[in-house]
Amino acid sequence: MKVLIVAGGTGGHVYPALSIAEELHKNGNSISWIGKKGSLEERLCKTRGFDFFSIKGSGFLGKGLIAKINSIYLLVVSAIKSIFYLLSIRPDVIISTGGYLSLAPSFIGSFVCPLIIHEQNSVAGISNRILHTRSKMSFEAFPDTFQTNKNKVSWVGNPVRKEIIVSAEKSLSNSSHFTILVLGGSQGSQQINDILCKTFENKNPPSGWRIIHQVGNLETDRLSSVYSIAGINFEIRKYIEDMGDAYGQADVVISRSGAMTVTEICAVKKPCILLPLPWSADDHQYKNALFLKNKGAAEIIKSEINNSEHLFELLIDLENDHNKRESMADASGKVFPKSSSEEIYRIIDESL
Repeated sequence: MKVLIVAGGTGGHVYPALSIAEELHKNGNSISWIGKKGSLEERLCKTRGFDFFSIKGSGFLGKGLIAKINSIYLLVVSAIKSIFYLLSIRPDVIISTGGYLSLAPSFIGSFVCPLIIHEQNSVAGISNRILHTRSKMSFEAFPDTFQTNKNKVSWVGNPVRKEIIVSAEKSLSNSSHFTILVLGGSQGSQQINDILCKTFENKNPPSGWRIIHQVGNLETDRLSSVYSIAGINFEIRKYIEDMGDAYGQADVVISRSGAMTVTEICAVKKPCILLPLPWSADDHQYKNALFLKNKGAAEIIKSEINNSEHLFELLIDLENDHNKRESMADASGKVFPKSSSEEIYRIIDESL
């Protein structure tokens, strides 16, 4: 079967698509991919031998007038290019994981062959809301994301890269340290850095605390100074190459609540404190976080500097209450369905 993957823009769209593509390829299907030129997805396709076709795109929501006009222009150009790509590839099925880049090729392709979509967040993005009207099957990571055409919807969770889970299991630490993993996303988060600085300023945390803090390319002099004065054993990293290893070492994770991040945290069974991005579209990060909290897997703190004292107290509580950490970890492992990419493949294989 010829499978066309349509995904790009961010790792949150690309990595779930990659997990699905690898599962399909492992089972004898040929993979082509439409994405953005010079992108993460292009590099991943080259290393795996997938045929890659590039288009351009730009987000529409929240942009100024000129940017919106440019977005519409790129959408039209992408639609035209997609027609030629579809004639060349002649796919048997199209699988799209959403995002602005996916809209044109996926929508046009839905008139050529079956379209299957996967939505990573608890609130569907605008592209997937449109594409859901044209899809043969719609997969959702959080239950009840799609409220219409429920007969074609399956709750499957988010596919997580297997190497993350394997690496986390290998790295499980018996260290006497209480290790806190702080994730600011690939670009880092100045707001999270500021909150952590305020959390530990003029504090004397218990001995044995250790922090691994991922910061992207943001300036870290103040962060280093605060951690040093507080007497904390710390590592500040621009980028964490082996996320599984970092998860494995962590006793608790402090993070935003993007869909793939919370899915990975649950896949490796870690308790977490989530600081949802305040300006996320449709407040989807808070809704992602609330789903975990209602399952007993997470605590939520509003991402504001004046909540730093609450964060410190919560960390003290989690270090002291081993049973609570264990309970949250156990709940975390039960939040999402297991083996998501395998389940997606099974459903596709049985339905087409």
